[in-house]
Amino acid sequence: MPGKSPSPAELIGLGSTIVVLVVGFTVLGFFADSRLHTSPAFVFAGLAVGIVTACTVAYSQFRKFR
Repeated sequence: MPGKSPSPAELIGLGSTIVVLVVGFTVLGFFADSRLHTSPAFVFAGLAVGIVTACTVAYSQFRKFR
């Protein structure tokens, strides 16, 4: 429903999702770098993918409250 404020539980869930995405993709990049010996290429790529994905998720969630 547009116009209603997000509940604290929704905000905590969104924050948790952002953390999991950014940290998860960064860790995946770290593991890829350790297996392929390409440090730090995949760490930075994973970080970038995590940030873009987290921003996309946050934007889609906040669109509900505009």
